Amino acid sequence: MSIFGWYSLGCVMIPCLLIQILLIVKSQRLRGNKNRDIRKKELGLHFIQVCIFLIYIWMVLEVTGIGLLSDILRSETKLLAGGVNLIPFDSGVRGYILNIIMLMPFGFLTAFIWKECRNVWRALASGMGFSLLIEFTQLFNYRTTDIDDLAANTCGAVIGYLIWKVFHRIFGDIMQTDRLCKNEEILYVLAAMGGTFLLFNPYLLLSFYN
Repeated sequence: MSIFGWYSLGCVMIPCLLIQILLIVKSQRLRGNKNRDIRKKELGLHFIQVCIFLIYIWMVLEVTGIGLLSDILRSETKLLAGGVNLIPFDSGVRGYILNIIMLMPFGFLTAFIWKECRNVWRALASGMGFSLLIEFTQLFNYRTTDIDDLAANTCGAVIGYLIWKVFHRIFGDIMQTDRLCKNEEILYVLAAMGGTFLLFNPYLLLSFYN
């Protein structure tokens, strides 16, 4: 992986892992010494699950190319430079299918990791919210803000949730852990996107290499 990849991964992981460490410390203090060994194993498993989720989020952000603060600060970058498409089904079947596939792991992983996400309406709302954030940031770079991407991503999150439903019927509650706080997955998505938006500056890195 290139230096740009490690840099962008760090912008996603560092803010989220700091939040997770704080949540783990808070959780341990609230529970005290009760079942401490069992709790440590559960927290370790939850940590790994969240890391997998964050790596997936990073991969989505890499593919979609979200707008950055550095884009806004560049004098040559114009608002809406990539255009806005509000006409449904105008992006072609291939693009629609790829956007569905891209968000399917989102619906699956959130339901797999967090019990409160095991609801089709929650999958729809969180998938739509994640996609909406991506589309909004693309107003500030040269990517197109597209209603088809929003619709396809939302469908993908719901399909991913339905795949988890089938998985759950077959395998049951395997590797189940407790949440560290309410709406934990939303907190990580916001932290990952916020970290990328604020911290990732590829132009600075390019100028360093040049």
